Amino acid sequence: MDNQRDIDKLIICREKDITCTGGVVFIGDGAVGKTHTAMNLASYKQGAFFNFDCSNISKSVNLEFDYFVLYSNIEKYKVTISSQLFIMPGQKGRADVGHGLAFEDAIDMYFNVRSINDIVILILTYSIADLRTFQNLEYWLNKAIDHELISDFTNIVLLGTHLDYAISTSVTDEMIESGQNFISQTIEDKLGFHFDPKRIHNIKISNLTKNGIDELQDAVSNAFFNAFQIEDIVYGQEKEILVQEKEWEKGLLDAEYLEQQEPWKEDADR
Repeated sequence: MDNQRDIDKLIICREKDITCTGGVVFIGDGAVGKTHTAMNLASYKQGAFFNFDCSNISKSVNLEFDYFVLYSNIEKYKVTISSQLFIMPGQKGRADVGHGLAFEDAIDMYFNVRSINDIVILILTYSIADLRTFQNLEYWLNKAIDHELISDFTNIVLLGTHLDYAISTSVTDEMIESGQNFISQTIEDKLGFHFDPKRIHNIKISNLTKNGIDELQDAVSNAFFNAFQIEDIVYGQEKEILVQEKEWEKGLLDAEYLEQQEPWKEDADR
């Protein structure tokens, strides 16, 4: 699979500005906090934080989406990351008529309404207080693969919510580490390319206390940097500038040397 040329269309490099865009998709069981997390991811840097009880947010029965913008700096460059967030409903299969959308309905709609075709980040979401939601990530990972939501530049966030329920945590760090290895191996087996485990980011958050939201935003930013190889672009351009400066300096020195030799040439001609 080689989609790098497609993703190259989603980045613009100017003299001191780099802008890139791509899709971010939340997937996982219902009632694990996908919508709540997306709301905070989209609004947190703008000073808004939705710390109300999750029970006040109805379970998604539709394809939901939002937008977010992150800013970063590397060397002299300002990097702007803009994206659409898509939140898939956690109901499996298809819904009965008049009962909203289940996952298969929403994924059909997603392919018709999305303005960004390339998914930079897939956020596999579970509740650390509910082991069943973690175990069900195998189902959601296979659905993501079946529907071609993972490319060779996609990063994955393994997102554990309800960190504020830590006293009743049922998903251990050992389980999460095994899950990361399982994700990497499953993608390699089914899609036929090596998926570096370093592209799987393990994050735990609380949408009530803000704990972990900064780490999630950092993981999103790092995923875009990795997908678009922004460091290679920046340092490659910096290296090219240094080479040009050295060539320019060498040209000046060569010109100065030739000027110094002119009198000797004139004496020889006499």
